[in-house]
Amino acid sequence: MRLDFEFGELQAFVTVAQTLNFRAAAERLFLSQPALSRRIEKLEAALEMRLLERTTRKVELSDAGRQFLAHAAAILEELDLARTSMVERSSRAKQLVTVACVPSVANHVLPQVLYRFAQTHPAVRIRIIDESAGMVLAAVQEGQADIGIGFLGAQNAEVEFNPIRSEPYVLAVRRDHPLAAAAAVRWDRLGAERLIGVSLNSGNRILIENVLAGLPQRPTIHYEANHVAGALGLVAAGLGVAVLPSLSLANGAYPMLVGVPMVEPGLSRTLGLITRSGGRLNLSAQALYDLILREVAEPAADTGVN
Repeated sequence: MRLDFEFGELQAFVTVAQTLNFRAAAERLFLSQPALSRRIEKLEAALEMRLLERTTRKVELSDAGRQFLAHAAAILEELDLARTSMVERSSRAKQLVTVACVPSVANHVLPQVLYRFAQTHPAVRIRIIDESAGMVLAAVQEGQADIGIGFLGAQNAEVEFNPIRSEPYVLAVRRDHPLAAAAAVRWDRLGAERLIGVSLNSGNRILIENVLAGLPQRPTIHYEANHVAGALGLVAAGLGVAVLPSLSLANGAYPMLVGVPMVEPGLSRTLGLITRSGGRLNLSAQALYDLILREVAEPAADTGVN
């Protein structure tokens, strides 16, 4: 059944019923008296009954008006509760920011940024999705994350990719390894080493495979780990060497390891801030976005690279 009256008409009736004075009700609702009268008339027409008895001296509720007042007041109260609930829900949503990022950023960059962010936005809750570059991109595209930090998506029309740092790949070796003192290592030198790789599903592996495929003699990958942290653990155990992004060795996380620049060819990845095209961040997310842009764009203080 279609209701033929509006919220403003209910509000007008309840206000007149409370004041029993059209002038006072009009002032309370910031309406002219003729506009208020039209609202009452439209409501009475929709209900097909007179709600108010009006004379030149006074306004009174009719029997139908007294009965309808209880219902109208309850409707307005429920609407107000619904509005308050939605405002609170929206406010809570704005206080949660989800960041999807590659693990090296989650481990070596984001904690310091979030520490600074917490000083100015202590009430904002942060959810971190630390996954592969492909999953970071998907999380932003699907609306699971407000902000992404990764190196895929620059050519994707569904997202905006804002480059913030170019990061070279290095050869992670133990400090007691013969190559640890080298100024740089050529890719064709890897054939003599026990190479440790990351999963084929990793964005890092895709970039590395493109270089390995062009070598005259392809190095053998003796060990494979799903994530960079696993590969670094194998290197630290002395099981071989691994080509990894320099950020993975930042902040002295692996003091027994060193990163030696890879040359001929040099290989790097471009980290960027990723958001949905045409989307608009809430105030909390925008503040974090701006802080990441300032902080992550600066070179890391200590990457462990020679």
